[in-house]
Amino acid sequence: MPLYLFDHLEKLRAFKHDKNLAIISDVDGTISEIAPTPEEAVVTDLMRDLLSQLNEKFKFVGVISGRSLSNVSEMVGVDGILYVGNHGLEYLKNGEKITDPDAEKYRSKMQELCKELETKDLLQLEGLKLEDKGICLCLHYRQCPQGEEAKEKIWDTLNQLLDSDELKISSGRKIIEIKPPLTKDKGTILEKIVKEYDLKKVIYLGDDITDFDAFSKLQELKKKREMEIGTILILSVEIPDYVKNSTQYYVNSVQEVQIFFKWLLDQ
Repeated sequence: MPLYLFDHLEKLRAFKHDKNLAIISDVDGTISEIAPTPEEAVVTDLMRDLLSQLNEKFKFVGVISGRSLSNVSEMVGVDGILYVGNHGLEYLKNGEKITDPDAEKYRSKMQELCKELETKDLLQLEGLKLEDKGICLCLHYRQCPQGEEAKEKIWDTLNQLLDSDELKISSGRKIIEIKPPLTKDKGTILEKIVKEYDLKKVIYLGDDITDFDAFSKLQELKKKREMEIGTILILSVEIPDYVKNSTQYYVNSVQEVQIFFKWLLDQ
């Protein structure tokens, strides 16, 4: 089990005084509150201001999201930081959108599946939402009255439509995602960022199952590259134990993330 961050801030004191620090964060549930639908989630003006100040003080600030690149960059809306969408399959660097070429090959297949899903009874489930993210699809069932039944029906429908190796199906906090069948995730894009920017000191914040890949990769890179890291989980009842055990620290809310960011900015 990770340690409660605010009982152990002294362990990170050297981070706040190092200009070479990099801060990388998930978005939904980390720097924005979990909302009933993706459209209702917001990054507050206060959080934007904190991210902007962190970017000015430290070497690097980036966000890695499961949202599409255009969606996450519009939602966060802070100039000068790195934006990564679709769990690392696309990112915005120096104003240029870069999509993983292997993932791009699956765009037409994903659109075919989207059209096929729209014809199924599955989408008649109360509260279920299909999100088209271009090279990925996402089914949100947070607002379904019978959440577990909805989850089972989504899995059953997808297994009927797809061969086991045709596309990749994974789950998160009240969502099921369909992605290209590639060995690329938040961990692989995080490793690319660390190497490209030669990062030696990194804080990563996340709240979901997909952040496990990032937490685990940083532990691996810590040993390989002799890095200093701080991995922080925003705790919730929806997080399985294996994700909790992959992190060093936890906080209880997005508000506590803000408090931590303010602490990093204090001289």
